[in-house]
Amino acid sequence: MKLSVTQRERLAEIAREAKEIVGGSLHPDGRAMTFMELEDECIEAGDLITSAMLGQRVAERQPPQQLPCCPTCDREGAPGPDEPRVLQTDRGEVSWMEPTCYCRHCRRSFFPSLG
Repeated sequence: MKLSVTQRERLAEIAREAKEIVGGSLHPDGRAMTFMELEDECIEAGDLITSAMLGQRVAERQPPQQLPCCPTCDREGAPGPDEPRVLQTDRGEVSWMEPTCYCRHCRRSFFPSLG
């Protein structure tokens, strides 16, 4: 996805807000932070934002409109309880609730494909 100019401007605005949250470039005792310390702090903040965005985007995916078929017997599955999922990404841990289905014929649970 290529970001539009408006999206880039808004993200720059969010970066300025994140900078206010993280703070300035001085240690609490008044010493200047090194470039590496500044970089590490920015990477940590960026990783937190990225993992939060991924979690939100995964959670907003819509389940299929019709009940999916069992991958073993191809019969219609019944909705099951959502299961918590956690994935370790390059930018941090992402968690969400994943819908499940159950096949009464095969007596097995499966995850429907959300595309």
